[in-house]
Amino acid sequence: MSDLLERRNKTYGEAWKLTGRMVKPVVGYLPPLIVNVPSMFIPWVMILNKLARILTTPRRVDHWRDIAGYATLVVESLTKTKSDVEKEDK
Repeated sequence: MSDLLERRNKTYGEAWKLTGRMVKPVVGYLPPLIVNVPSMFIPWVMILNKLARILTTPRRVDHWRDIAGYATLVVESLTKTKSDVEKEDK
């Protein structure tokens, strides 16, 4: 495990700490997001983390794909029709 962490730190620095620093100023705005649309909270944090990683490795295409993937999950969730939601509930 320490080898993996060491490699990630060399590649991304401490992006996870930077993500925490990015969240700190807006923490007061998070409860409505967490309470009203909890399914969007994790994608939001993950997108922030990918943005932090992009600061050290901006040409790494996986980060951009990950951001697009998380955004797509939210878009698909938002555009589900009422009948789609009713089918899931059954």
